[in-house]
Amino acid sequence: MSILTVTQLNRYISFKIKDDKLLKGLIVTGEISGFTNHSRTGHFYFILKDAETQIKAVMFSSFASRLAFMPRNGMKVIVMGSVQVFERDGVYQIYVTDIQPDGVGAAYLAAEELKRKLSAEGLFDEAHKKPIPAVPSVIGVVTAKDGAALQDIINVISRRFPCVTLKVYGCLVQGSAAVRSVCEALRAADEGGCDVIICGRGGGSPEDLMAYNSESVARTVYAMDTPVISAVGHETDTTIIDLVSDLRAPTPSAAAELAVPELTTLRKALERLTDGLDSAAAVYLTNKRAKIRTLSEKLAGVYPSAKLAALSVRFTSDRKALDSAMKAYLERKAAVLSDKTKLITSAADNRIRTYRQRLMTQAAALDSLSPLKTLSRGYSIVYSGKTAVKNSYEIKAGDRVRIVFSEGSADAVIERICKNDV
Repeated sequence: MSILTVTQLNRYISFKIKDDKLLKGLIVTGEISGFTNHSRTGHFYFILKDAETQIKAVMFSSFASRLAFMPRNGMKVIVMGSVQVFERDGVYQIYVTDIQPDGVGAAYLAAEELKRKLSAEGLFDEAHKKPIPAVPSVIGVVTAKDGAALQDIINVISRRFPCVTLKVYGCLVQGSAAVRSVCEALRAADEGGCDVIICGRGGGSPEDLMAYNSESVARTVYAMDTPVISAVGHETDTTIIDLVSDLRAPTPSAAAELAVPELTTLRKALERLTDGLDSAAAVYLTNKRAKIRTLSEKLAGVYPSAKLAALSVRFTSDRKALDSAMKAYLERKAAVLSDKTKLITSAADNRIRTYRQRLMTQAAALDSLSPLKTLSRGYSIVYSGKTAVKNSYEIKAGDRVRIVFSEGSADAVIERICKNDV
């Protein structure tokens, strides 16, 4: 058999207890004794006892700060926690996570059992939480229409963000019919086009809050498409709907503050963004202008501006010289053309006169040979049909002919043909 140190023994016992699932998530009832509220750390130290035995208990400040009451000696309570070994002292004790007065009895135990069941199914997992819209347009409120919670929500939203639309879905918040009423109102709000839904009521006794610890309400909230903010009771009241909702608010007023932004804050944020955008744009433009100047200076060093200027001057000079030369050339050509035109015109005139004279001579000769001229001297022309008769062989007695005189004509019939005599 090996020899163990005290530390090894205590550690072995500690591991054995930690591995025992039956010692985790315990619910134990007893009476508080030797209660100490450590002022510096906020931890609670006490003894939980019954008529025959006792066990040490500690509740750290992270859990103790959530209690709705201050425990005291002689109080009968129900605690929830796990058994572990405090290795330094070699003692085991209950590490308490919650304390409730023993008066809640079976209802409290049933609620804790339901929490464990729903938690095991993943209904409380952060992965299923839907984001709350930053600037909602329509907010659904599931609560009693005549309750103070509704007025608190209306007052806060009217003050912070009056441009939002509120849709109130009235329901019973306590009593035997409250569970069904809350579920129906939640489903109606989910189908009512809301961006976010606030579900809650004012604080009350554990019995008053039983509807919000029900499995039906929890599963209804979990199945909804619209994000839900729970707002049940005061800060110290935690219900199952708080765990399954997408966001938990300690009070209805706090839920209203979480559901909407503050209009003045939005305006200031918008002004800051606008100023920041203006500043960023100014810096951006300044940097771009500086970069353009730098590039322009670099470009000026490599850009052939001087050569271009010289070429531009030369081009202008050459263009003027070309214009002058072209003008002189055109003037010379115009003068030569004018001279040629004059010569051609003179030659044409001479030729025209020659042609006119020749034409007149030929016209006179033609006129002298014209039959009309012959007719004017007393002669006439005989036509047989359209053909002029040149000798007597071309006609015979009885032919009809036309005799054309210098003025007028006459039709005749040939009576006799005479050969070679007049």
